[in-house]
Amino acid sequence: MRILITGANGFIGSNLTKYLVGLGKYKVYALVRYRSKLNSLINIRNSITIVKVKPSFKSINTAICKVKPDVVVHLAASWPIEHNFRQIKPIINSNILFPTFLVEAMIKNNIFCMVNTGSFWEQMKSGQDNIPVNLYAASKICFENILRYYADAKNLRFITLKLFGVYGPNGPRGKIFSLLKKSLTIKKPVLLSPGKQVIDLIYINDVVDAYEKAIQYVYKKDNSKPELFFIGSGRGLKLRNIGRIFERCAGGSLNVKWGGRPYRTREIMYSKADNRLTKKRLKWKPKFNLKDGINDMLKKESNI
Repeated sequence: MRILITGANGFIGSNLTKYLVGLGKYKVYALVRYRSKLNSLINIRNSITIVKVKPSFKSINTAICKVKPDVVVHLAASWPIEHNFRQIKPIINSNILFPTFLVEAMIKNNIFCMVNTGSFWEQMKSGQDNIPVNLYAASKICFENILRYYADAKNLRFITLKLFGVYGPNGPRGKIFSLLKKSLTIKKPVLLSPGKQVIDLIYINDVVDAYEKAIQYVYKKDNSKPELFFIGSGRGLKLRNIGRIFERCAGGSLNVKWGGRPYRTREIMYSKADNRLTKKRLKWKPKFNLKDGINDMLKKESNI
């Protein structure tokens, strides 16, 4: 099966690309823009095909026509937590215009299977859809509505995986575990929020497994009805409790000041994935609890 991945050079995308290559049953293509850094893919560079495109329909269409993927996995995104006016155009271009060109090219070349990526940031209040936390989340909602048009009008078969708090070895800078790890070795305390927000964390190994099952699911899908699947552990923990678990796993003392900074503007105070449908239809469930995930992450980071 031929799998084309956008955002393959990002944290989740690179881990997914490596995972699919390791399974040995997929031909993997990484769709990236010219000048994109590919450091995260260097170890598997000879096992995948890099497809470089410009952000134009002509360039993307040429790539799709050449590759003829069976399934497209869309992970590329611009995701600032809080934007300024200079970031509006890149957000719109990356999260709406580029993937719409991509889907139009897919339809033009008779390719109808896509795994799309969403985020729990699209649900600022638990149980209420389409209340985005930020402009990034709003743009993802917009693109999902565009996909719904293509599903209804052009028979696109897509599913969306809405990710909760993904973590893993050398995750994006600024994520909670990077800050907690930093606090183990510095004299000045790391300033954190009061830490009462409840979050659902999911280990990267479980996330890439979910994507692989989603690829198989959408490829066999016999209708164009849109489907959403939540990818999370299904368990919410207060950030302070997560800090305690990390401290025990790391075997050191955290140097943090809880309440040293205020909550972010529009902070999500409660998030927990309802993954019952995901387990039932995708035949997926997380294998790592938080303690095991942290231990595995710390072990792999120490070996790099």
